[in-house]
Amino acid sequence: MKFRLVLLALIAATPMPVLAQPAPAPAPAPAPPDQPPQPQPDQPPQEPAPSWLPGVQNITAAEMATPGKLTLTMTRAVELAYKQNPTARQARASAEAAYGRVDQAKVPLRPTVALAGTLGAGSKAVRPCDVNDPNSPSCGGFFSVQESTGLSAVANWRITDFGQTDANIRAAEANAAAASASVSTSTLDIRANVELAYLESVARGKLVVVAQATVKSEEGHLDQAKRFVAAQAHDPIEVSQAQARLANAESALSQAQSNEAVALANLRAAIGWLDPTRAPAVDPNWPVPSDQEPADLPALVAQAREHRPELVAAQRQIEASEASVDAAHYERRPILSATAATQWTPDSSQWSPQPSWSAGLTLSWLLFDGGRSRADVRVANANRMSAEASRDALLVTLTSALESARAQIVASRANVKASTEAVTAAQAQLKLAEARYANGLGSQIELADAQTAVTTAQGNLVSAQWELANAWAGLERAIASP
Repeated sequence: MKFRLVLLALIAATPMPVLAQPAPAPAPAPAPPDQPPQPQPDQPPQEPAPSWLPGVQNITAAEMATPGKLTLTMTRAVELAYKQNPTARQARASAEAAYGRVDQAKVPLRPTVALAGTLGAGSKAVRPCDVNDPNSPSCGGFFSVQESTGLSAVANWRITDFGQTDANIRAAEANAAAASASVSTSTLDIRANVELAYLESVARGKLVVVAQATVKSEEGHLDQAKRFVAAQAHDPIEVSQAQARLANAESALSQAQSNEAVALANLRAAIGWLDPTRAPAVDPNWPVPSDQEPADLPALVAQAREHRPELVAAQRQIEASEASVDAAHYERRPILSATAATQWTPDSSQWSPQPSWSAGLTLSWLLFDGGRSRADVRVANANRMSAEASRDALLVTLTSALESARAQIVASRANVKASTEAVTAAQAQLKLAEARYANGLGSQIELADAQTAVTTAQGNLVSAQWELANAWAGLERAIASP
Protein backbone atom coordinates (compact mmCIF):
# COMPACT_ATOMS: atom_id res chain seq x y z
CA MET A 1 0.00 0.00 0.00
CA LYS A 2 2.85 2.36 0.80
CA PHE A 3 4.50 1.57 -2.54
CA ARG A 4 1.20 2.34 -4.35
CA LEU A 5 0.88 5.76 -2.67
CA VAL A 6 4.49 6.66 -3.48
CA LEU A 7 3.98 5.62 -7.11
CA LEU A 8 0.82 7.72 -7.41
CA ALA A 9 2.69 10.70 -5.99
CA LEU A 10 5.45 10.26 -8.55
CA ILE A 11 2.92 10.07 -11.39
CA ALA A 12 1.10 13.14 -10.09
CA ALA A 13 4.40 15.02 -9.98
CA THR A 14 5.06 14.27 -13.66
CA PRO A 15 4.29 17.47 -15.56
CA MET A 16 1.26 17.35 -17.85
CA PRO A 17 1.58 18.68 -21.40
CA VAL A 18 0.01 22.08 -21.58
CA LEU A 19 -1.19 24.20 -24.45
CA ALA A 20 1.49 26.32 -25.95
CA GLN A 21 1.07 29.94 -24.93
CA PRO A 22 2.45 32.72 -27.08
CA ALA A 23 5.63 34.04 -25.58
CA PRO A 24 5.50 37.73 -24.73
CA ALA A 25 7.42 39.95 -27.09
CA PRO A 26 10.79 40.91 -25.59
CA ALA A 27 10.94 44.48 -24.44
CA PRO A 28 13.42 46.61 -26.36
CA ALA A 29 16.65 47.17 -24.49
CA PRO A 30 17.10 50.79 -23.39
CA ALA A 31 19.84 52.73 -25.15
CA PRO A 32 22.98 53.35 -23.09
CA PRO A 33 23.08 56.77 -21.46
CA ASP A 34 26.13 57.84 -23.50
CA GLN A 35 24.47 57.12 -26.87
CA PRO A 36 21.74 59.17 -28.52
CA PRO A 37 18.43 57.38 -29.04
CA GLN A 38 18.30 55.49 -32.33
CA PRO A 39 15.72 56.75 -34.85
CA GLN A 40 12.74 54.46 -35.31
CA PRO A 41 11.66 53.44 -38.83
CA ASP A 42 8.59 55.15 -40.20
CA GLN A 43 5.44 53.20 -39.52
CA PRO A 44 3.11 52.59 -42.47
CA PRO A 45 -0.08 54.62 -42.34
CA GLN A 46 -3.03 52.83 -40.79
CA GLU A 47 -6.24 52.61 -42.80
CA PRO A 48 -9.39 53.56 -40.90
CA ALA A 49 -11.20 50.59 -39.42
CA PRO A 50 -14.90 50.06 -40.18
CA SER A 51 -17.14 52.31 -38.12
CA TRP A 52 -18.69 49.32 -36.41
CA LEU A 53 -15.35 47.70 -35.54
CA PRO A 54 -13.26 50.32 -33.72
CA GLY A 55 -9.92 49.17 -32.47
CA VAL A 56 -9.37 46.50 -35.13
CA GLN A 57 -5.68 46.02 -35.82
CA ASN A 58 -5.05 47.03 -39.42
CA ILE A 59 -2.24 45.15 -41.16
CA THR A 60 -3.14 46.23 -44.68
CA ALA A 61 0.03 48.26 -45.03
CA ALA A 62 2.07 45.22 -43.95
CA GLU A 63 0.40 42.43 -45.91
CA MET A 64 2.47 39.29 -45.61
CA ALA A 65 3.30 37.97 -49.08
CA THR A 66 4.28 34.38 -48.37
CA PRO A 67 4.44 31.78 -51.16
CA GLY A 68 0.90 31.09 -52.31
CA LYS A 69 -0.78 33.19 -49.63
CA LEU A 70 -1.74 36.83 -49.03
CA THR A 71 -2.94 37.89 -45.60
CA LEU A 72 -5.69 40.53 -45.74
CA THR A 73 -7.59 42.69 -43.34
CA MET A 74 -11.32 43.04 -43.87
CA THR A 75 -10.88 46.61 -45.12
CA ARG A 76 -8.37 45.47 -47.72
CA ALA A 77 -10.59 42.59 -48.80
CA VAL A 78 -13.47 45.02 -49.43
CA GLU A 79 -11.17 47.33 -51.43
CA LEU A 80 -10.08 44.44 -53.65
CA ALA A 81 -13.69 43.40 -54.19
CA TYR A 82 -14.64 46.91 -55.31
CA LYS A 83 -11.96 46.69 -58.01
CA GLN A 84 -12.22 43.03 -59.04
CA ASN A 85 -15.73 41.75 -58.39
CA PRO A 86 -17.54 41.26 -61.73
CA THR A 87 -20.86 42.32 -60.20
CA ALA A 88 -19.55 45.84 -59.61
CA ARG A 89 -18.35 46.11 -63.20
CA GLN A 90 -21.70 44.86 -64.48
CA ALA A 91 -23.58 47.45 -62.44
CA ARG A 92 -21.36 50.26 -63.74
CA ALA A 93 -21.84 49.04 -67.32
CA SER A 94 -25.62 49.00 -66.85
CA ALA A 95 -25.53 52.58 -65.57
CA GLU A 96 -23.43 53.65 -68.56
CA ALA A 97 -25.93 52.02 -70.92
CA ALA A 98 -28.77 53.88 -69.18
CA TYR A 99 -27.05 57.22 -69.80
CA GLY A 100 -26.55 56.15 -73.41
CA ARG A 101 -30.32 55.70 -73.70
CA VAL A 102 -30.73 59.31 -72.50
CA ASP A 103 -28.67 60.42 -75.50
CA GLN A 104 -30.81 58.22 -77.73
CA ALA A 105 -33.99 59.84 -76.41
CA LYS A 106 -32.66 63.29 -77.39
CA VAL A 107 -31.98 62.32 -81.02
CA PRO A 108 -35.50 62.99 -82.48
CA LEU A 109 -35.28 66.73 -81.72
CA ARG A 110 -31.87 67.12 -83.35
CA PRO A 111 -31.40 67.86 -87.07
CA THR A 112 -30.10 65.12 -89.32
CA VAL A 113 -28.23 65.45 -92.62
CA ALA A 114 -27.89 62.66 -95.20
CA LEU A 115 -25.64 62.65 -98.27
CA ALA A 116 -26.03 60.25 -101.18
CA GLY A 117 -24.18 59.64 -104.43
CA THR A 118 -25.24 57.48 -107.36
CA LEU A 119 -23.53 56.03 -110.44
CA GLY A 120 -25.40 53.93 -112.94
CA ALA A 121 -26.11 52.94 -116.53
CA GLY A 122 -29.23 51.92 -118.45
CA SER A 123 -30.92 51.84 -121.82
CA LYS A 124 -31.96 55.06 -123.50
CA ALA A 125 -35.60 55.78 -124.21
CA VAL A 126 -36.60 55.65 -127.87
CA ARG A 127 -37.04 59.18 -129.22
CA PRO A 128 -36.27 61.21 -132.37
CA CYS A 129 -32.61 61.76 -132.89
CA ASP A 130 -33.38 65.42 -133.59
CA VAL A 131 -35.99 66.63 -131.23
CA ASN A 132 -36.67 69.61 -133.49
CA ASP A 133 -37.50 67.41 -136.50
CA PRO A 134 -40.40 65.04 -135.92
CA ASN A 135 -39.51 63.16 -139.09
CA SER A 136 -35.95 62.43 -138.03
CA PRO A 137 -35.01 58.77 -137.41
CA SER A 138 -35.38 57.32 -133.90
CA CYS A 139 -32.50 56.95 -131.52
CA GLY A 140 -32.17 54.92 -128.35
CA GLY A 141 -33.58 51.55 -127.50
CA PHE A 142 -32.73 48.51 -125.43
CA PHE A 143 -29.18 48.21 -126.70
CA SER A 144 -28.36 51.91 -126.39
CA VAL A 145 -26.48 52.65 -123.16
CA GLN A 146 -26.87 55.84 -121.16
CA GLU A 147 -24.60 56.63 -118.19
CA SER A 148 -25.79 58.70 -115.24
CA THR A 149 -24.59 59.96 -111.89
CA GLY A 150 -25.95 62.09 -109.11
CA LEU A 151 -25.36 63.79 -105.79
CA SER A 152 -27.97 64.71 -103.21
CA ALA A 153 -28.22 66.08 -99.68
CA VAL A 154 -31.26 66.02 -97.43
CA ALA A 155 -31.65 67.74 -94.02
CA ASN A 156 -34.52 66.98 -91.65
CA TRP A 157 -35.39 68.64 -88.38
CA ARG A 158 -38.28 67.84 -86.10
CA ILE A 159 -39.00 71.26 -84.75
CA THR A 160 -41.46 70.07 -82.11
CA ASP A 161 -43.68 67.15 -81.31
CA PHE A 162 -45.46 69.09 -78.59
CA GLY A 163 -43.93 67.34 -75.57
CA GLN A 164 -43.63 63.67 -76.56
CA THR A 165 -39.82 63.61 -76.94
CA ASP A 166 -39.37 65.76 -73.82
CA ALA A 167 -41.37 63.20 -71.83
CA ASN A 168 -39.25 60.36 -73.22
CA ILE A 169 -36.10 62.27 -72.24
CA ARG A 170 -37.38 62.74 -68.68
CA ALA A 171 -38.16 59.03 -68.46
CA ALA A 172 -34.70 58.08 -69.72
CA GLU A 173 -32.99 60.47 -67.29
CA ALA A 174 -34.97 59.06 -64.37
CA ASN A 175 -34.08 55.50 -65.42
CA ALA A 176 -30.41 56.52 -65.62
CA ALA A 177 -30.56 57.96 -62.11
CA ALA A 178 -32.14 54.72 -60.91
CA ALA A 179 -29.32 52.75 -62.57
CA SER A 180 -26.75 54.91 -60.78
CA ALA A 181 -28.47 54.19 -57.48
CA SER A 182 -28.37 50.51 -58.36
CA VAL A 183 -24.58 50.78 -58.62
CA SER A 184 -24.53 51.95 -55.01
CA THR A 185 -26.80 49.03 -54.08
CA SER A 186 -24.44 46.57 -55.76
CA THR A 187 -21.50 48.15 -53.95
CA LEU A 188 -23.21 47.75 -50.58
CA ASP A 189 -24.10 44.14 -51.36
CA ILE A 190 -20.52 43.38 -52.36
CA ARG A 191 -19.20 44.91 -49.15
CA ALA A 192 -21.70 43.00 -47.04
CA ASN A 193 -20.90 39.70 -48.77
CA VAL A 194 -17.16 40.21 -48.35
CA GLU A 195 -17.51 41.18 -44.70
CA LEU A 196 -19.67 38.15 -43.92
CA ALA A 197 -17.30 35.82 -45.76
CA TYR A 198 -14.32 37.38 -44.00
CA LEU A 199 -15.93 37.06 -40.57
CA GLU A 200 -16.77 33.43 -41.27
CA SER A 201 -13.15 32.77 -42.22
CA VAL A 202 -11.98 34.31 -38.94
CA ALA A 203 -14.51 32.26 -36.99
CA ARG A 204 -13.56 29.04 -38.75
CA GLY A 205 -9.92 29.72 -38.02
CA LYS A 206 -10.75 30.23 -34.35
CA LEU A 207 -12.63 26.94 -34.27
CA VAL A 208 -9.58 25.22 -35.77
CA VAL A 209 -7.50 26.59 -32.88
CA VAL A 210 -10.08 25.23 -30.40
CA ALA A 211 -9.96 21.82 -32.09
CA GLN A 212 -6.15 21.82 -32.05
CA ALA A 213 -6.13 22.64 -28.35
CA THR A 214 -8.56 19.79 -27.70
CA VAL A 215 -6.36 17.34 -29.61
CA LYS A 216 -3.29 18.45 -27.67
CA SER A 217 -5.12 18.13 -24.36
CA GLU A 218 -6.44 14.65 -25.26
CA GLU A 219 -2.93 13.57 -26.21
CA GLY A 220 -1.80 14.55 -22.71
CA HIS A 221 -4.69 12.65 -21.14
CA LEU A 222 -3.83 9.56 -23.18
CA ASP A 223 -0.20 9.74 -22.14
CA GLN A 224 -1.20 10.07 -18.52
CA ALA A 225 -3.62 7.12 -18.78
CA LYS A 226 -0.88 4.95 -20.28
CA ARG A 227 1.44 5.78 -17.40
CA PHE A 228 -1.22 4.96 -14.82
CA VAL A 229 -1.98 1.63 -16.50
CA ALA A 230 1.73 0.83 -16.83
CA ALA A 231 2.05 1.40 -13.10
CA GLN A 232 -0.97 -0.86 -12.57
CA ALA A 233 -2.70 2.02 -10.82
CA HIS A 234 -5.74 2.16 -13.15
CA ASP A 235 -7.77 -0.23 -15.27
CA PRO A 236 -6.45 -0.76 -18.87
CA ILE A 237 -9.83 0.26 -20.27
CA GLU A 238 -8.96 3.87 -19.52
CA VAL A 239 -6.31 3.79 -22.26
CA SER A 240 -8.90 2.67 -24.79
CA GLN A 241 -11.26 5.38 -23.62
CA ALA A 242 -8.56 8.04 -23.95
CA GLN A 243 -7.63 6.73 -27.42
CA ALA A 244 -11.25 6.95 -28.53
CA ARG A 245 -11.54 10.54 -27.31
CA LEU A 246 -8.29 11.47 -29.07
CA ALA A 247 -9.53 9.94 -32.32
CA ASN A 248 -12.79 11.90 -32.04
CA ALA A 249 -10.85 15.08 -31.36
CA GLU A 250 -8.65 14.51 -34.42
CA SER A 251 -11.74 13.89 -36.52
CA ALA A 252 -13.27 17.15 -35.27
CA LEU A 253 -10.02 18.93 -36.11
CA SER A 254 -10.10 17.62 -39.68
CA GLN A 255 -13.70 18.81 -40.08
CA ALA A 256 -12.82 22.24 -38.66
CA GLN A 257 -9.91 22.57 -41.08
CA SER A 258 -12.20 21.59 -43.96
CA ASN A 259 -14.75 24.21 -42.90
CA GLU A 260 -11.99 26.82 -42.77
CA ALA A 261 -10.89 25.94 -46.32
CA VAL A 262 -14.48 26.24 -47.56
CA ALA A 263 -14.84 29.64 -45.83
CA LEU A 264 -11.66 30.92 -47.51
CA ALA A 265 -12.96 29.67 -50.87
CA ASN A 266 -16.17 31.62 -50.28
CA LEU A 267 -14.09 34.68 -49.44
CA ARG A 268 -12.19 34.24 -52.70
CA ALA A 269 -15.50 34.19 -54.59
CA ALA A 270 -16.87 37.23 -52.72
CA ILE A 271 -13.76 39.26 -53.54
CA GLY A 272 -13.63 38.11 -57.14
CA TRP A 273 -10.13 36.70 -56.71
CA LEU A 274 -8.68 35.86 -60.11
CA ASP A 275 -5.16 34.61 -59.31
CA PRO A 276 -5.28 30.81 -58.86
CA THR A 277 -1.65 30.67 -57.71
CA ARG A 278 -2.27 32.64 -54.52
CA ALA A 279 -4.96 32.15 -51.92
CA PRO A 280 -6.35 34.82 -49.58
CA ALA A 281 -5.78 34.46 -45.84
CA VAL A 282 -7.35 36.49 -43.05
CA ASP A 283 -5.87 38.30 -40.10
CA PRO A 284 -6.27 35.85 -37.18
CA ASN A 285 -7.14 38.70 -34.81
CA TRP A 286 -10.87 38.74 -34.19
CA PRO A 287 -12.55 42.03 -35.19
CA VAL A 288 -14.11 43.03 -31.88
CA PRO A 289 -17.35 45.04 -32.22
CA SER A 290 -17.75 48.23 -30.23
CA ASP A 291 -19.13 48.11 -26.73
CA GLN A 292 -21.61 50.90 -27.40
CA GLU A 293 -25.28 50.19 -27.79
CA PRO A 294 -26.81 50.57 -31.26
CA ALA A 295 -28.86 53.68 -31.86
CA ASP A 296 -32.57 53.77 -31.13
CA LEU A 297 -34.89 52.37 -33.77
CA PRO A 298 -36.38 55.74 -34.90
CA ALA A 299 -32.88 57.12 -35.49
CA LEU A 300 -31.88 54.01 -37.45
CA VAL A 301 -35.01 54.21 -39.61
CA ALA A 302 -34.40 57.89 -40.35
CA GLN A 303 -30.78 57.19 -41.29
CA ALA A 304 -31.77 54.27 -43.51
CA ARG A 305 -34.41 56.29 -45.36
CA GLU A 306 -31.80 58.93 -46.02
CA HIS A 307 -29.05 56.65 -47.29
CA ARG A 308 -30.62 53.50 -48.72
CA PRO A 309 -29.92 53.56 -52.49
CA GLU A 310 -32.80 51.15 -53.08
CA LEU A 311 -35.23 53.89 -52.00
CA VAL A 312 -33.55 56.36 -54.35
CA ALA A 313 -33.75 53.88 -57.21
CA ALA A 314 -37.42 53.17 -56.49
CA GLN A 315 -38.28 56.87 -56.46
CA ARG A 316 -36.48 57.40 -59.77
CA GLN A 317 -38.36 54.44 -61.25
CA ILE A 318 -41.63 56.08 -60.22
CA GLU A 319 -40.58 59.32 -61.88
CA ALA A 320 -39.61 57.43 -65.04
CA SER A 321 -42.99 55.68 -65.09
CA GLU A 322 -44.84 58.99 -64.71
CA ALA A 323 -42.85 60.45 -67.61
CA SER A 324 -43.66 57.37 -69.69
CA VAL A 325 -47.36 57.92 -68.99
CA ASP A 326 -47.06 61.49 -70.29
CA ALA A 327 -45.18 60.29 -73.39
CA ALA A 328 -47.92 57.74 -74.10
CA HIS A 329 -50.56 60.50 -73.87
CA TYR A 330 -48.55 62.69 -76.26
CA GLU A 331 -48.26 60.05 -78.99
CA ARG A 332 -51.30 61.48 -80.86
CA ARG A 333 -50.08 65.06 -80.81
CA PRO A 334 -49.03 66.66 -84.12
CA ILE A 335 -45.43 66.79 -85.28
CA LEU A 336 -43.92 69.87 -86.93
CA SER A 337 -40.77 69.26 -88.95
CA ALA A 338 -38.68 71.03 -91.58
CA THR A 339 -37.03 69.47 -94.62
CA ALA A 340 -34.43 70.83 -97.06
CA ALA A 341 -32.86 68.99 -99.99
CA THR A 342 -30.57 69.65 -102.95
CA GLN A 343 -29.88 67.40 -105.93
CA TRP A 344 -27.54 67.29 -108.93
CA THR A 345 -28.14 64.54 -111.54
CA PRO A 346 -25.99 64.69 -114.68
CA ASP A 347 -26.17 61.93 -117.30
CA SER A 348 -24.73 61.16 -120.74
CA SER A 349 -27.36 63.33 -122.40
CA GLN A 350 -26.33 66.37 -120.39
CA TRP A 351 -23.24 66.34 -118.15
CA SER A 352 -23.66 69.87 -116.78
CA PRO A 353 -27.21 70.35 -115.55
CA GLN A 354 -28.11 72.95 -112.95
CA PRO A 355 -28.55 71.55 -109.42
CA SER A 356 -31.99 71.74 -107.86
CA TRP A 357 -33.14 72.35 -104.29
CA SER A 358 -36.29 72.25 -102.22
CA ALA A 359 -37.36 73.19 -98.70
CA GLY A 360 -40.55 73.06 -96.73
CA LEU A 361 -42.40 72.62 -93.44
CA THR A 362 -44.53 69.59 -92.67
CA LEU A 363 -47.24 69.34 -90.01
CA SER A 364 -48.42 65.77 -89.51
CA TRP A 365 -51.12 64.61 -87.17
CA LEU A 366 -52.12 61.00 -86.57
CA LEU A 367 -55.83 61.32 -85.95
CA PHE A 368 -56.43 57.63 -85.26
CA ASP A 369 -53.78 55.01 -84.39
CA GLY A 370 -55.98 51.97 -83.91
CA GLY A 371 -55.79 52.17 -80.09
CA ARG A 372 -52.02 51.98 -79.79
CA SER A 373 -51.69 55.15 -77.71
CA ARG A 374 -54.41 54.03 -75.31
CA ALA A 375 -52.68 50.66 -74.86
CA ASP A 376 -49.34 52.39 -74.21
CA VAL A 377 -50.99 54.57 -71.55
CA ARG A 378 -52.40 51.49 -69.86
CA VAL A 379 -49.00 49.78 -69.78
CA ALA A 380 -47.28 52.92 -68.47
CA ASN A 381 -49.84 53.31 -65.67
CA ALA A 382 -49.35 49.69 -64.65
CA ASN A 383 -45.56 50.17 -64.55
CA ARG A 384 -46.02 53.23 -62.34
CA MET A 385 -48.23 51.33 -59.89
CA SER A 386 -45.68 48.51 -59.77
CA ALA A 387 -42.84 50.95 -59.01
CA GLU A 388 -44.87 52.59 -56.24
CA ALA A 389 -45.70 49.20 -54.74
CA SER A 390 -42.01 48.21 -54.76
CA ARG A 391 -41.06 51.39 -52.93
CA ASP A 392 -43.81 50.93 -50.34
CA ALA A 393 -42.82 47.29 -49.79
CA LEU A 394 -39.24 48.36 -49.09
CA LEU A 395 -40.45 50.97 -46.60
CA VAL A 396 -42.61 48.38 -44.86
CA THR A 397 -39.78 45.83 -44.49
CA LEU A 398 -37.15 48.43 -43.62
CA THR A 399 -38.32 49.04 -40.06
CA SER A 400 -38.67 45.35 -39.23
CA ALA A 401 -35.25 44.58 -40.71
CA LEU A 402 -33.61 47.29 -38.61
CA GLU A 403 -35.45 46.22 -35.48
CA SER A 404 -34.39 42.59 -36.04
CA ALA A 405 -30.74 43.54 -36.60
CA ARG A 406 -30.73 45.71 -33.48
CA ALA A 407 -32.28 42.92 -31.40
CA GLN A 408 -29.66 40.47 -32.67
CA ILE A 409 -26.88 42.81 -31.55
CA VAL A 410 -28.32 43.13 -28.05
CA ALA A 411 -28.86 39.38 -27.73
CA SER A 412 -25.45 38.52 -29.17
CA ARG A 413 -23.66 40.86 -26.78
CA ALA A 414 -25.33 39.13 -23.85
CA ASN A 415 -24.46 35.76 -25.37
CA VAL A 416 -20.79 36.75 -25.71
CA LYS A 417 -20.67 37.78 -22.06
CA ALA A 418 -22.29 34.56 -20.87
CA SER A 419 -20.10 32.42 -23.14
CA THR A 420 -16.96 34.09 -21.81
CA GLU A 421 -17.98 33.27 -18.26
CA ALA A 422 -18.77 29.70 -19.32
CA VAL A 423 -15.28 29.27 -20.80
CA THR A 424 -13.68 30.48 -17.57
CA ALA A 425 -15.78 28.11 -15.47
CA ALA A 426 -15.17 25.14 -17.79
CA GLN A 427 -11.41 25.70 -17.77
CA ALA A 428 -11.41 25.81 -13.96
CA GLN A 429 -13.43 22.61 -13.88
CA LEU A 430 -10.97 20.91 -16.25
CA LYS A 431 -8.02 21.87 -14.05
CA LEU A 432 -9.74 20.41 -11.01
CA ALA A 433 -10.63 17.23 -12.88
CA GLU A 434 -7.05 16.82 -14.10
CA ALA A 435 -5.73 17.34 -10.58
CA ARG A 436 -8.18 14.77 -9.17
CA TYR A 437 -7.26 12.26 -11.86
CA ALA A 438 -3.54 12.82 -11.32
CA ASN A 439 -4.00 12.06 -7.63
CA GLY A 440 -6.01 8.93 -8.30
CA LEU A 441 -9.28 10.44 -7.06
CA GLY A 442 -11.05 11.12 -10.36
CA SER A 443 -12.08 8.97 -13.29
CA GLN A 444 -11.74 9.08 -17.05
CA ILE A 445 -15.46 9.85 -17.30
CA GLU A 446 -15.08 12.95 -15.12
CA LEU A 447 -12.02 14.03 -17.10
CA ALA A 448 -13.78 13.48 -20.44
CA ASP A 449 -16.82 15.46 -19.31
CA ALA A 450 -14.61 18.35 -18.20
CA GLN A 451 -12.69 18.37 -21.49
CA THR A 452 -15.93 18.26 -23.49
CA ALA A 453 -17.26 21.17 -21.45
CA VAL A 454 -14.17 23.26 -22.26
CA THR A 455 -14.31 22.47 -25.97
CA THR A 456 -18.04 23.19 -26.12
CA ALA A 457 -17.71 26.46 -24.19
CA GLN A 458 -14.86 27.68 -26.38
CA GLY A 459 -16.78 26.80 -29.52
CA ASN A 460 -19.87 28.57 -28.20
CA LEU A 461 -17.81 31.66 -27.46
CA VAL A 462 -16.44 31.76 -31.01
CA SER A 463 -19.95 31.29 -32.39
CA ALA A 464 -21.31 34.08 -30.17
CA GLN A 465 -18.57 36.48 -31.27
CA TRP A 466 -19.22 35.51 -34.87
CA GLU A 467 -22.96 36.15 -34.52
CA LEU A 468 -22.30 39.53 -32.91
CA ALA A 469 -19.97 40.61 -35.72
CA ASN A 470 -22.49 39.41 -38.31
CA ALA A 471 -25.26 41.34 -36.56
CA TRP A 472 -23.26 44.56 -36.75
CA ALA A 473 -22.50 43.94 -40.43
CA GLY A 474 -26.20 43.32 -41.09
CA LEU A 475 -27.18 46.52 -39.32
CA GLU A 476 -24.67 48.56 -41.31
CA ARG A 477 -26.03 47.07 -44.54
CA ALA A 478 -29.61 47.77 -43.48
CA ILE A 479 -28.93 51.46 -42.88
CA ALA A 480 -26.57 51.66 -45.91
CA SER A 481 -23.81 53.19 -43.84
CA PRO A 482 -21.13 54.63 -46.17
